[in-house]
Amino acid sequence: MSDRIQMIQQMIAQQIEEISLGQSPASTIEPQHRLIADLNLDSLDYATVLLACENELGIKVQEDGVDWAQLQSVAQLAEFLANQPARK
Repeated sequence: MSDRIQMIQQMIAQQIEEISLGQSPASTIEPQHRLIADLNLDSLDYATVLLACENELGIKVQEDGVDWAQLQSVAQLAEFLANQPARK
């Protein structure tokens, strides 16, 4: 796993900790944790994490053709974000 993907996983975990008001501490969030099923994110929480990562990474998510159902875990979302182009 690349350093960039690990950094993005940590960023996602920190965002989830903030959203959950500390009920899901970043230190306990593992790459295999599923965002909705394990970490109890709803669609608004998911979008908040996605937008925060976009801003922090300076990327623009290319939403066309994305199968959001395939991006269920922290690791899957991190890998997806790592492959998005820089914002223009």
